[in-house]
Amino acid sequence: MLRQVYILKDDTILYNKNFGKSMSIEDFQKLCQEIVEEAEKGTNLDSYDFFKYKIVYSRVKDEGLMFIFITDINDEIRRSKDELEKLKKEFLETFGDSLENLDPALMEILDPIIDTTHRNLKTKISLVGFSGVGKTTTTKLICADEIPSVHIPTITGKISTVKIGKLYFHLWDFAGQEQFSYLWNDFILGSDAVLILTDSTLENVEKSRFFIELVKEHAPYAHTAIIGNKQDLPEALSIEKIQEILGLKTYSMVAIDSENRVKMIQIVADILEISTDASPLLKPLFERDQLINKARTCLENGDIAQTADIFEKISDLCLELGDDFLYKEFYEKAKKLKGYLTNL
Repeated sequence: MLRQVYILKDDTILYNKNFGKSMSIEDFQKLCQEIVEEAEKGTNLDSYDFFKYKIVYSRVKDEGLMFIFITDINDEIRRSKDELEKLKKEFLETFGDSLENLDPALMEILDPIIDTTHRNLKTKISLVGFSGVGKTTTTKLICADEIPSVHIPTITGKISTVKIGKLYFHLWDFAGQEQFSYLWNDFILGSDAVLILTDSTLENVEKSRFFIELVKEHAPYAHTAIIGNKQDLPEALSIEKIQEILGLKTYSMVAIDSENRVKMIQIVADILEISTDASPLLKPLFERDQLINKARTCLENGDIAQTADIFEKISDLCLELGDDFLYKEFYEKAKKLKGYLTNL
């Protein structure tokens, strides 16, 4: 996963964008110094491994420019380098004639380019678990598709593009039937995050150790956690017990409840270490969900004017997120409530 993008001129940071938790500014500055020192020695490097991160960079020495991507260490370096070269080319074509008098305010022109870069680098989230634990239902929950009432086994696997806030991810839903187990090793390769689903029964929890070992062998650097699904059933083990048995961070889930979509998205963000502080692109999503809950409370309390104002704010956030359907829905709701108040 692409986590941070930097463009520097000499010692000045011209541009920085965060997609998730990454290096501290102190570590970053130290790293930049090391890169410059190695370059001056004539070392022909263009990438570093730094703990759990991979740093890919490209310099324009004569102009004192350096372009840097910080990604997860398991990311495919060739793809990162290709995208970094595209960014460098776009930057030089846009600002190459005015490098001495660059206005930092103009750097926001690069935002759409960097967002496309993040999408092109294809953050991969893998959903694994044995048949019947709720993987497809969870996929549809994240994608906001219709929740299936009958389990239909996924054959070989399904890949979905998921938009969370303004970020795009590739969600892989693997076939859980054991006759397809020969495919699992290849499917899990290159995962940025692996969500291991269990139906919260003791038998299935114990069996799910298999996937933990699979991740250790084929995606050792992936962010991994357990989703304890079907927590509404009487035989479900507690989340604490599942976590104790499997030794991994475990989250509670009832995937057939569409109200849990926000919770599921927050789980994904937590596993990938994407906070609203680390990645402002998620902030409008969580703000919108908080406002929807606030509007519901205001409506229950009979505060029509406040509800109308909140609906208006929600419609603005939906527009910002590119969700035209919800934008129209909340815009119309706000309009109707304001019309009702005018006619009182």
